[in-house]
Amino acid sequence: MPLDDALTTRMADPDFWAAYLFEDDAPEPDLDDEDDEESFIAEFQVGEGLGLVLDLDIVTGYFDLALTAPELAEPITVGWDDQAHFHPHTMRWSELDLLARALALHDPRLRHPGPVLALLARFVVLDEQDDPDVITPLMDAAFQLVRPRPGTGLRPETRDWFELRDLRGCGLRWTTGDNGCLAVEQADPDSAPHDLYSLRTPGSSDFPFAAWTALVNRAEQILAGATAAPSLRAPAIRTALDRCTTAEGRAHLEPLAAALQTAKAVHPVLVRALTEPVSRAESCWAVETLAGLPGGTLVKQWYGPSPLAGAQSWELCLTLATQDRPAEHARLLISDLNDALKQEGLGRAEITGGTTRRDALGRQVNVSTSAAILVRDELPRGLSLISQILRRHNAADTAELRHAAPSPASIPIP
Repeated sequence: MPLDDALTTRMADPDFWAAYLFEDDAPEPDLDDEDDEESFIAEFQVGEGLGLVLDLDIVTGYFDLALTAPELAEPITVGWDDQAHFHPHTMRWSELDLLARALALHDPRLRHPGPVLALLARFVVLDEQDDPDVITPLMDAAFQLVRPRPGTGLRPETRDWFELRDLRGCGLRWTTGDNGCLAVEQADPDSAPHDLYSLRTPGSSDFPFAAWTALVNRAEQILAGATAAPSLRAPAIRTALDRCTTAEGRAHLEPLAAALQTAKAVHPVLVRALTEPVSRAESCWAVETLAGLPGGTLVKQWYGPSPLAGAQSWELCLTLATQDRPAEHARLLISDLNDALKQEGLGRAEITGGTTRRDALGRQVNVSTSAAILVRDELPRGLSLISQILRRHNAADTAELRHAAPSPASIPIP
């Protein structure tokens, strides 16, 4: 069972996703409480001994992804994520989407888009080949399924994830090695705005390349097998399918669903995706699969441009002088700034560190506190809000604001 009862129940708790996604309002675990332990295992098997095992330690915030294969004596870690020494860049978006489709076909309990995307997207690395128009609707639908809420539009979880895993413009290059397997490398990490953290680099002895390739190949076989029934070539089904593979195709799903229900040997998951979909995105990938279209082809047509397509963000560093200030000064200021940015939909802020020195009596004195700030879409508005908060806390004259790497240029505080 991929998601056992304990994990399924825990995933229904909003606190689970706040902790799993490292959201700043997640409840703080009591690491000293021996009874406060929460760990779960999710196994995503595609058959023939191939699959992925996700080990979730909610209390410590450590999440390990391992690969199983017949030739491996035990699951081999292919990536992990925490808030310290992470290596989460394991797979491409196209691989995750493929695996999620195959898992949905192999195990009907894993609806797509749904828990597979929501849980495993943290192990994706995005590059120039990845299109927000293709990705956004699927991730929005996945989070809506596992974390329902009223309303429509871009999910905050989708944007947070996309920005965190977006390494476009960071010099990533995928190459096929002598073993015939794909590996990823970064051309010039010193000049890139973000670093690649991956075990899947050329020549790595830590990544099970052959087993990973076998996993992907097995997923492709499952999709091919799901559309091998001769009945799918019947004229009535082909005509109905052709009408669905257009920009307005979602309006023609009913005739296709009716035709499939009367056909023989059609995969029940594909029929369900058209007759009882939990989202339009579920019907979309089913039509793509039935039509033999590359993943994402219809997503672009049915959903149009993603809100993330033209989105911009700026990473800033704020240094606060805290000597001779109350102990709570920096924490209260950054908390106030984070709340204001989030309320305006402009981003977030968090404390990242600080510096100390010893005074004449040998005591440790806090000299400064550093904070990371993310401003989205409207930099002038973001800077204006930062200025307002700094002045409210009488800190504008001594604070230093600058862009994050690779060009840490100072920014005048308005």
